[in-house]
Amino acid sequence: MPTGRHFVFDLDGTLVDSLPGIALAVCRALERMGRRVPPAHEVRGMIGLGSKHLCARALGYEGVQHAPLSLMDELHEHFSREYPTCWQGAGTTPFPGIPELLARLAAAGGHMAVLSNKPHEVTLPLVQAVFPEVAFDFIMGYTGQFPRKPAPDALLHLAQVWGVPCREVLLVGDSTYDARTAQAAGCRLALVDWGYARTEELAQYGAPLVSSPAQLEACLGLA
Repeated sequence: MPTGRHFVFDLDGTLVDSLPGIALAVCRALERMGRRVPPAHEVRGMIGLGSKHLCARALGYEGVQHAPLSLMDELHEHFSREYPTCWQGAGTTPFPGIPELLARLAAAGGHMAVLSNKPHEVTLPLVQAVFPEVAFDFIMGYTGQFPRKPAPDALLHLAQVWGVPCREVLLVGDSTYDARTAQAAGCRLALVDWGYARTEELAQYGAPLVSSPAQLEACLGLA
């Protein structure tokens, strides 16, 4: 494996397809409020900046700063109750080839971490359930200790605790938020096109854009 053995993976849209569980939880939460339930393809475009942003978008607003606080908080409360059960089972599955890729990377001596904008209390059990055989060095969801991506703080923290310069860390993600995080931190970047962003949005960052686990293996130095 070449120099640069430290890898940080986004979760939703990169390692796992979590859309079914997220969409189900959003729909149940909206139904409780008597609100319009969007189809799954609309929910797909709302994922990436955390659950409050998701709730604001599900209510038809551009983001948290535009949504009425009481309305958004009500939906977020319902969503937070629903999602811990909706992500389980068929609600979250690894993308094909990802478990095998992670196993090969670990066997080759790679250091791996997960960095998600999901709340940590969901991120940790989800990763442990979906990838029970993978020994990640760190699994980090949002706790409030660091701001969510695209702020680089959590990524910089991971590099620090690994004791390596951020330029030696490769972030693998599926969104513009991941790309902006890598740019702000000064780390390397690879983007996958099987996630929740449009390909044309990702192409502007000039990073490798991969379409299969085999192509990703080459970016990780395994091929």
